Amino acid sequence: MTDKILAGVALLGLLAFLITVPIFVPHVDLILFTLGCLSLAAYDFWRELFSRR
Repeated sequence: MTDKILAGVALLGLLAFLITVPIFVPHVDLILFTLGCLSLAAYDFWRELFSRR
């Protein structure tokens, strides 16, 4: 259970780290890159959260 909590905290940390790019440099390509990174990380988190081991 603690691994899932730690993964959620890591996902929030990634969000906090990546959100600075579109805020301070609002270019479309950087925003799309940030959304791509966040969506891949969220997909991986979602798969691991509901995986049956």
